[in-house]
Amino acid sequence: MSGSGCERRLGPLDRPLAEAGYDPSEHGVLTVARYYFQSFAFPNSHAWINAFAKAESLFPPGMARAGASEIAVAVLAAVQQMRAARGSGFRFSNPDCPGCARILSPHERQFMEVLVALRRGRRSRAHTAAMLICEGNASETFLVAMSDLAALTGALSPGQVHPVGAQCDRGPAVS
Repeated sequence: MSGSGCERRLGPLDRPLAEAGYDPSEHGVLTVARYYFQSFAFPNSHAWINAFAKAESLFPPGMARAGASEIAVAVLAAVQQMRAARGSGFRFSNPDCPGCARILSPHERQFMEVLVALRRGRRSRAHTAAMLICEGNASETFLVAMSDLAALTGALSPGQVHPVGAQCDRGPAVS
Protein backbone atom coordinates (compact mmCIF):
# COMPACT_ATOMS: atom_id res chain seq x y z
CA MET A 1 0.00 0.00 0.00
CA SER A 2 2.90 2.38 -0.38
CA GLY A 3 2.62 4.76 -3.27
CA SER A 4 6.04 5.11 -4.84
CA GLY A 5 5.49 6.73 -8.20
CA CYS A 6 2.02 7.90 -7.16
CA GLU A 7 0.14 9.64 -9.93
CA ARG A 8 -2.88 10.67 -7.86
CA ARG A 9 -4.31 14.06 -8.69
CA LEU A 10 -6.89 16.16 -6.91
CA GLY A 11 -10.44 15.06 -7.64
CA PRO A 12 -13.22 17.60 -8.07
CA LEU A 13 -14.05 17.64 -4.32
CA ASP A 14 -10.56 16.91 -2.97
CA ARG A 15 -8.46 19.66 -1.42
CA PRO A 16 -4.74 19.99 -0.79
CA LEU A 17 -4.07 19.09 2.83
CA ALA A 18 -1.66 22.02 3.08
CA GLU A 19 -4.60 24.41 2.57
CA ALA A 20 -6.73 22.92 5.37
CA GLY A 21 -5.16 25.09 8.08
CA TYR A 22 -4.82 22.24 10.58
CA ASP A 23 -2.52 22.72 13.53
CA PRO A 24 -0.03 19.93 14.42
CA SER A 25 -2.53 18.16 16.71
CA GLU A 26 -5.25 18.16 14.06
CA HIS A 27 -2.83 16.97 11.41
CA GLY A 28 -1.73 14.22 13.79
CA VAL A 29 -5.32 13.14 14.43
CA LEU A 30 -5.98 12.96 10.69
CA THR A 31 -2.89 10.84 10.12
CA VAL A 32 -3.76 8.44 12.93
CA ALA A 33 -7.37 8.25 11.70
CA ARG A 34 -6.15 7.43 8.19
CA TYR A 35 -4.35 4.38 9.53
CA TYR A 36 -7.56 3.23 11.19
CA PHE A 37 -9.50 3.85 7.97
CA GLN A 38 -6.87 1.81 6.15
CA SER A 39 -7.11 -0.97 8.70
CA PHE A 40 -10.88 -1.24 8.22
CA ALA A 41 -10.64 -1.04 4.41
CA PHE A 42 -7.79 -3.57 4.26
CA PRO A 43 -7.95 -5.70 7.44
CA ASN A 44 -4.92 -7.79 6.51
CA SER A 45 -2.80 -4.63 6.51
CA HIS A 46 -2.98 -4.42 10.32
CA ALA A 47 -2.62 -0.66 9.84
CA TRP A 48 -4.04 -0.08 13.31
CA ILE A 49 -0.58 -0.95 14.60
CA ASN A 50 0.82 1.89 12.51
CA ALA A 51 -1.81 4.20 14.02
CA PHE A 52 -0.33 3.68 17.48
CA ALA A 53 3.25 3.95 16.24
CA LYS A 54 2.49 7.14 14.32
CA ALA A 55 0.68 8.63 17.32
CA GLU A 56 3.86 8.15 19.37
CA SER A 57 5.85 10.24 16.90
CA LEU A 58 3.15 12.85 16.21
CA PHE A 59 2.17 13.43 19.85
CA PRO A 60 5.40 13.65 21.87
CA PRO A 61 5.09 14.12 25.63
CA GLY A 62 3.80 17.57 26.50
CA MET A 63 2.28 18.34 23.11
CA ALA A 64 -1.28 17.55 24.16
CA ARG A 65 -3.21 17.10 27.37
CA ALA A 66 -2.92 13.32 27.03
CA GLY A 67 -0.34 10.79 26.00
CA ALA A 68 -0.04 9.45 22.48
CA SER A 69 -1.66 6.11 23.27
CA GLU A 70 -4.68 7.84 24.88
CA ILE A 71 -5.07 10.02 21.82
CA ALA A 72 -4.76 7.01 19.50
CA VAL A 73 -7.52 5.21 21.43
CA ALA A 74 -9.70 8.34 21.37
CA VAL A 75 -9.25 8.64 17.60
CA LEU A 76 -10.27 5.00 17.24
CA ALA A 77 -13.36 5.60 19.39
CA ALA A 78 -14.37 8.53 17.18
CA VAL A 79 -13.78 6.54 14.00
CA GLN A 80 -15.81 3.64 15.38
CA GLN A 81 -18.73 5.87 16.35
CA MET A 82 -18.71 7.48 12.92
CA ARG A 83 -18.60 4.07 11.24
CA ALA A 84 -21.55 2.91 13.35
CA ALA A 85 -23.61 5.90 12.22
CA ARG A 86 -22.70 5.91 8.51
CA GLY A 87 -24.35 3.62 6.03
CA SER A 88 -21.94 4.04 3.14
CA GLY A 89 -18.23 3.80 2.49
CA PHE A 90 -15.65 6.36 3.51
CA ARG A 91 -13.14 7.80 1.07
CA PHE A 92 -9.72 8.47 2.58
CA SER A 93 -6.17 9.07 1.44
CA ASN A 94 -3.43 6.50 1.92
CA PRO A 95 -1.23 7.68 4.80
CA ASP A 96 1.73 5.63 3.53
CA CYS A 97 1.84 7.33 0.12
CA PRO A 98 3.35 10.83 0.16
CA GLY A 99 1.41 11.80 -2.96
CA CYS A 100 -1.92 10.57 -1.62
CA ALA A 101 -1.35 11.82 1.93
CA ARG A 102 -1.13 15.40 0.68
CA ILE A 103 -4.77 15.17 -0.50
CA LEU A 104 -7.73 15.72 1.81
CA SER A 105 -10.84 13.83 0.70
CA PRO A 106 -14.32 15.29 1.25
CA HIS A 107 -15.09 12.61 3.86
CA GLU A 108 -11.87 13.32 5.74
CA ARG A 109 -12.62 17.04 5.60
CA GLN A 110 -16.08 16.49 7.14
CA PHE A 111 -14.65 14.20 9.84
CA MET A 112 -11.99 16.76 10.71
CA GLU A 113 -14.45 19.66 10.60
CA VAL A 114 -16.16 18.18 13.66
CA LEU A 115 -12.89 18.10 15.61
CA VAL A 116 -11.76 21.53 14.43
CA ALA A 117 -15.12 23.09 15.33
CA LEU A 118 -15.14 21.48 18.78
CA ARG A 119 -11.58 22.56 19.52
CA ARG A 120 -12.53 26.13 18.64
CA GLY A 121 -15.78 26.14 20.62
CA ARG A 122 -18.07 26.19 17.58
CA ARG A 123 -20.69 23.73 18.79
CA SER A 124 -23.31 24.45 16.10
CA ARG A 125 -20.78 23.97 13.35
CA ALA A 126 -19.60 20.72 14.95
CA HIS A 127 -23.17 19.41 15.13
CA THR A 128 -23.79 20.28 11.47
CA ALA A 129 -20.55 18.63 10.36
CA ALA A 130 -21.35 15.55 12.46
CA MET A 131 -24.79 15.28 10.90
CA LEU A 132 -23.22 15.42 7.43
CA ILE A 133 -20.49 12.86 8.08
CA CYS A 134 -23.01 10.56 9.79
CA GLU A 135 -25.32 10.94 6.78
CA GLY A 136 -28.22 12.33 8.78
CA ASN A 137 -28.17 9.40 11.20
CA ALA A 138 -27.89 9.77 14.96
CA SER A 139 -24.57 11.46 15.61
CA GLU A 140 -24.68 12.02 19.38
CA THR A 141 -22.23 9.26 20.30
CA PHE A 142 -19.89 10.39 17.54
CA LEU A 143 -20.04 13.96 18.90
CA VAL A 144 -19.27 12.71 22.40
CA ALA A 145 -16.27 10.74 21.11
CA MET A 146 -15.02 13.75 19.14
CA SER A 147 -15.57 16.00 22.18
CA ASP A 148 -13.42 13.66 24.23
CA LEU A 149 -10.76 13.74 21.52
CA ALA A 150 -10.93 17.54 21.35
CA ALA A 151 -10.45 17.74 25.12
CA LEU A 152 -7.43 15.41 24.96
CA THR A 153 -5.76 17.44 22.22
CA GLY A 154 -6.61 20.78 23.82
CA ALA A 155 -9.24 23.30 22.82
CA LEU A 156 -8.37 26.40 20.81
CA SER A 157 -9.80 29.87 20.63
CA PRO A 158 -10.83 30.88 17.08
CA GLY A 159 -7.58 32.69 16.22
CA GLN A 160 -5.22 30.64 18.34
CA VAL A 161 -2.80 27.88 17.44
CA HIS A 162 -1.83 26.68 20.92
CA PRO A 163 -4.16 24.64 23.15
CA VAL A 164 -5.94 26.24 26.10
CA GLY A 165 -8.00 24.73 28.88
CA ALA A 166 -11.48 25.21 27.43
CA GLN A 167 -14.34 22.76 27.64
CA CYS A 168 -15.56 21.38 24.34
CA ASP A 169 -19.00 19.85 23.82
CA ARG A 170 -19.92 18.52 27.23
CA GLY A 171 -22.06 21.43 28.42
CA PRO A 172 -21.34 23.38 31.57
CA ALA A 173 -18.82 21.99 34.01
CA VAL A 174 -20.29 20.55 37.18
CA SER A 175 -18.36 20.67 40.43
